[in-house]
Amino acid sequence: MVIIDVVNKTIVITGSSKGIGREIALKLLNEGANVIVNYYKSDPSTLNVFKGFPCHKLLLCKADITNEEEVLEMCNKISKKFGSIDVLINNAGIISDSPILEMTNDQWRSVLETNLTGMFICSKIVAKYMVNNQQGKIINIASLKGQSGSENQANYSTSKGGVISLTKSMAIELGKYNILVNALCPGFISTDMNKNIEFKSYAAQKASVLKYHDSLYDLINFVIFMVSDSFSSISGQVFNLDSRIKV
Repeated sequence: MVIIDVVNKTIVITGSSKGIGREIALKLLNEGANVIVNYYKSDPSTLNVFKGFPCHKLLLCKADITNEEEVLEMCNKISKKFGSIDVLINNAGIISDSPILEMTNDQWRSVLETNLTGMFICSKIVAKYMVNNQQGKIINIASLKGQSGSENQANYSTSKGGVISLTKSMAIELGKYNILVNALCPGFISTDMNKNIEFKSYAAQKASVLKYHDSLYDLINFVIFMVSDSFSSISGQVFNLDSRIKV
């Protein structure tokens, strides 16, 4: 019998004021977890959805994940309030699409900085807390594009390919501390970030063996399973949460 219980687990979710991260945060709060909602540039109104949850279960933290000092300050706040960090979900990410011949250096740098360097900084700092506890989980949100590449998304695809390699490297190094590190590659799930690229939505649906979009709720439920104690001996893996055979 599989028991899915996340009550009182302390979980940090980067970039969780909107999109996939917000939905994961809401689900975890409803399941009884202690949740840290990290955000940076989002409109404060996006946080209204978290009103009503008990203050002792929720911490809203504004921090730039690419700034080591801000991440350290965020983790100090978490430690003071909850004592430890059980799970880090590296979800924050951006896109800045352009044909490679027209892509600016700033477009390249900004996407790599947020999607990959920010993940490295957060993981390095949070992992030190987990090492002290001799346990923990890091879940990195990657992308199928990190495995296949994508037209007009050389920066994004490269960043997510780096996330996959970073995941495996961290799993190798942190396993001796009983820290599990895995990556998730969602299929095409409509969010604020990709709502304007309808042609990719159509292409993903057409390529699906099920002929419809992948489910946000399947992704969320998989994350809940990974956070629970029932997921206890798998690390260094990349899970493709998709219904396409070829990407």
